[in-house]
Amino acid sequence: LQGWGREGDTLAVMEEMGKLGVDTSMTLGDRDFALCAHRASRLAAGERLSSITTDLASRFGIDDVTLIPASDDPIETHVQVDDGSWLDFQTYFVDRGHADAVSAIAFHGTVEADPAPGVIEAIDAADIVVIAPSNPPLSIWPILAIDPIAALIGAHPRVAAVSPLFAGKPVKGPADAVMAGIGLAEGTEGILEAYDGLIDVLFIDSGDRADVTRAATSETDLVAANTWLDEDNGPRFAAMLLEYMAR
Repeated sequence: LQGWGREGDTLAVMEEMGKLGVDTSMTLGDRDFALCAHRASRLAAGERLSSITTDLASRFGIDDVTLIPASDDPIETHVQVDDGSWLDFQTYFVDRGHADAVSAIAFHGTVEADPAPGVIEAIDAADIVVIAPSNPPLSIWPILAIDPIAALIGAHPRVAAVSPLFAGKPVKGPADAVMAGIGLAEGTEGILEAYDGLIDVLFIDSGDRADVTRAATSETDLVAANTWLDEDNGPRFAAMLLEYMAR
């Protein structure tokens, strides 16, 4: 399970670059590569990421939702590994295959970063805020490291998160290992710690149902459900989540 890319994409550009001696450890399909090159050229020309994202969403026919990056400002994730050195995220995750034990995480640029246009307004206007089932320290914390975003979510009356764990383990990636390495508890308890003070409800997979009584806190409700997000169950779970949060 690769976790990124477009179905049916080809690899002609990567194969040719490999023949030319270029590092192709981060594999991108041809259509993905074209998109990244186009976006990079627009960023280099000084265009804002948020405006590029809006344009690309329209070109891909994504009209029923609004996609907004957290910030137009650059934010870098760095991890400290077991030998004490710090690695940028690309080196840790792609070049070294996230094989290193992580003991600390730092986000560079968050102090200077402002929320992208529309982010604060979207959170403020939302009936419900839902934090997607992704790696909390590596994928969600960089967004929450932008203080105005974290403050607004923390003050919102209805915030839910979906655990990325199934029977205590992620589908792929190092979420459980990273959480343990930086001192968070295992499983559902670690997810609760990662979002301490931010969420009202945590949806966990049915395989972790025992955690409903073991890890429940007075501040956060735990709801067990089938959280597998495929084409069949994803819409059912989303409808159930919205119905529960609307109570």
